This record gives sequence, structure tokens and C-alpha cells, in this order.
Amino acid sequence: MSFSPRRVLSDLADSRTVAHGATITALSAALTLVDHRSLRPGARFAYRAASAVVAAWILWADLRTTSRETVAPATRAGLTAAAAGLTLGVAEAAETVDGRMQDALQRNGLRRPRLLMAAAGAALTAGSWWLGRRAAGSDAAPDGPADEEYAEEIIDLPDDVRALTAALLTATDAYGAPELRAQLEQARAVLYEGPVEGSFWPGIGFHVPEDLPRAVPGDANFPVLGRYSALGGRTFDVYLSVLEGRLGSLSISEASDWSEADHVAWFDAGRGVHELPGWPDVTELTLLQETPAGLQPAASPRD
Repeated sequence: MSFSPRRVLSDLADSRTVAHGATITALSAALTLVDHRSLRPGARFAYRAASAVVAAWILWADLRTTSRETVAPATRAGLTAAAAGLTLGVAEAAETVDGRMQDALQRNGLRRPRLLMAAAGAALTAGSWWLGRRAAGSDAAPDGPADEEYAEEIIDLPDDVRALTAALLTATDAYGAPELRAQLEQARAVLYEGPVEGSFWPGIGFHVPEDLPRAVPGDANFPVLGRYSALGGRTFDVYLSVLEGRLGSLSISEASDWSEADHVAWFDAGRGVHELPGWPDVTELTLLQETPAGLQPAASPRD
């Protein structure tokens, strides 16, 4: 059998294949072997980014395989971006728990605790993949016709979403902002009701004409976000994802200024951004821009 890069990529994107299961198991073990507490800031950022990419890829492949007829491509992209953002958002809390586990194993006389943790993580990942594979059965057909099987319902972009996106994009002329602003002028939205019909969902996908110029970088979160307060004074971040050089999705996540205790209490209580009543007004936002020194106040939107 001849080697086919296209076939390899197809197998990796199919959550039912052994290639996919083996790859995510190996990546899980490799990431667990890393002692993140010994990393310098730059390396720690790369480590967190890798974890976010792996988490997003696992979700994307699973949705592509098992839910291609019920989840539109743009919605799938938005959920994938949200998974990456969530992984980054809880990284500090997750690393704290991981470190405590390592310390506990060392106190119990284990000289190389991360080897045991990696083995356990690999076993859990492999087991989860196997159970998911059995549950998926043969209903999904990733090698069949493409994602156009699902008929997306394209709607007018809500005014509040357009205003929020414009506020982020007018704070800078870098990072492909001019191209993204041009796309926003013609952008529409992909209808997605969320898990509960009729309720607000803190994420929306864009539908952009393909003939418009693309932004560079092509796949990233735009480095200007909007922070505001809701739900009893808690802070939340409105951020924009760019996919393949086009407006991808606008989403809301727990703000990056939350402490470990904030995250733990929030998730232990079963709470989430789905409780938000709707999009914030643009006047509620404090614009922040990523810099080498961390998030800093961004310029005010232009008139």
C-alpha cells in the first residue's frame, strides 16, 4: 500500500480510527511528562498553547465524525475555538492540581511521579477514545460527501455582535485588522440556537464572502479583547477568533484575571458562561491588548 499524506490526515481527523486514538494518547502522555513548573515563561506559554491545540483538535475531530449532520461547520469551528480558549483559561488551575498530584506522589516515595501520571493519562485517553469509538458505531461517515450535507442557516449579523466586533477591530491596525474590518462590513452570521432553544448562547459564527482579502495571521485569537462585568461583578472576556484568515467567531469566556480559587469555586458550583443573559453593550467594555508584558489597555475605538 502506497503512502498517502491525504489518507493519513483523513485518518487523524476521524475520531474512530486507530491512528487518531494512538496519536491523541501519545500526545496526552507527552504533555503530562512535562514538568510545567520548571518551564520558563516562554516555554510555559508554548506548553499551554500545545495543550489548547490538542484539546481543540480532539473536540473538532469528534464533532466532525459523530455530529457532522447536526452541527454546522461554522458552529463546529466556533466550538473548537471555544475549547481552545477554555483550556487556556483554566490552565493555571489545572497546573496547580497537577503539581499537587506530583508532590503527593513524591511524598509517597515515587521517584519519577510524572511517568506514572503520564501512563495513567494515556490509559484514560485511550479508554475514552475506545468507548467513544464504540458509541459512534458506523453511523458517521467522514469519508463521504463533505460538510455541505448540513444546510447552514445564514442570518443577518445581530447589531450588538457587529458593534462588539467593530470595537475590537478598530483598536489597532495591526494583526490583519483592516482586512477583518472589510470582512465585517459584509459579514452575516450562522444561526445556532445553543443547547437550549430560545436561550442566549455566548458564541456566534460569522459567514464571510470568500472573495474578500484574508487577514494574517490566519488562525488565531485577535489580540484585542473586551472585558466587562456581569453575574454579580465577575469579569468576562469578549474575544474574536480568526479562522483561515476570515472572521471565525465571537465568544465570551471567563476573564483571564480570575484566580485559581475563582475558577475552582466556579466550576465546583457547576456554573458557566451559559448563564449570561446576552451580549454586553459596547460601552461596557474595557479594551485590552496582548503585549509582551501581558494585557494592557488598548486604544479607544475610532469614530
